Amino acid sequence: MQYRTPLLTLSLLIAWQNPVFAAPGNTCTGQALSKTFASGASWNLCWEPRQAEGIVLSQVTYKAPNHAARRVLGEAALSQVETALDDGSVAPLFLTTEAGFGGNNLQTLNAAACTNGTLHATSGRNVLCDTTRNHGYSYKYTTQRQGQLWELSSHSQIGSRNYAVRWRFYENGTIEPSLGLSGELPVVDASATQYGWPAMQSGKIATGFTDHALWRLDFDLDTTHANDVVEEIISTPSADRLRKTKTITRLNTETGRNFDPETKRFWRIRDGILTNGSVGQISYELIPNRYDHSRANSSNTPWLANDVFFTRYNACEKHAANNPTSNCTANVSQFVNAESLNQQDIVVWYKQSYHHLPRSEDSNRIGTVWSSFQLLPRDWHSTNPF
Repeated sequence: MQYRTPLLTLSLLIAWQNPVFAAPGNTCTGQALSKTFASGASWNLCWEPRQAEGIVLSQVTYKAPNHAARRVLGEAALSQVETALDDGSVAPLFLTTEAGFGGNNLQTLNAAACTNGTLHATSGRNVLCDTTRNHGYSYKYTTQRQGQLWELSSHSQIGSRNYAVRWRFYENGTIEPSLGLSGELPVVDASATQYGWPAMQSGKIATGFTDHALWRLDFDLDTTHANDVVEEIISTPSADRLRKTKTITRLNTETGRNFDPETKRFWRIRDGILTNGSVGQISYELIPNRYDHSRANSSNTPWLANDVFFTRYNACEKHAANNPTSNCTANVSQFVNAESLNQQDIVVWYKQSYHHLPRSEDSNRIGTVWSSFQLLPRDWHSTNPF
């Protein structure tokens, strides 16, 4: 770490090949996996490793106690991670498609990496850890209830960095995808103080960097994958800040949208037909996180210009950037081409940006930094099922 080195060596790069894309519907690709909690709530899904994305989940269904199981996601994965150094000395790299979170970069896990959990293998290697954890109160009022979550995690080593991809499936139906960064500082410079931090006892400067991660979430609510709707929900404060006015707008065509710290803005994907048996239409809402990094756009590129994109399913639209272009376009900003979102198969592309300005504590190992967001059931049931 005493010399300036590239973030990735050429030996870590892979020759890109067009991947085989799964069609929408009820097809389970890979291995089936399930978790049933003591309450009777359960999750069922399939998983498989891919060269670019690493672990990909499909046919994710949730069942609350004494209720029928319903599908939430047809497919879900980390679509792309771009990393860019603050000093601009190395061109931004697409870690997913240029290096790959799968293949040899997908780490073999041992028991120490999966404490109190179960390891799952593919091609003779344990690559997925399955654990169950307590998460605290599900609710507390005149009565109380402690809840649990089911966690699936994998690790990918790319150059000097280690990325943990973690999915948490809560007993109450919440889904929390997370990306964890650790490893070694990739670049050290002796003079570029304006681009980094003196992280070494010798006074060496560790250069800052930004990671942009985009998740691809193919929503296929319940039994029919092509009848979903996207709604934007905003609570706007009055001038005196004493009231908030709610507005709900259906997004009828493909679009990119941004967070707004001044208003409460979020989105939900709802089934175009099915209700919860009462007044609500079943849906999942997107709970944003890390507003402080939401407008980051290292290279001033269109695919980073929005915090979330909504598109209609297209089999070749797999990677938010550096997407294979033989039958498709290059990035998510081009996927947005005015196709209808009304009663369609909806794909959500959620961006997480994180700027890391090193500190002395990172000099030998970067303390793991987690970036996460949540998908929360809204009107999935007519009452709290617990």
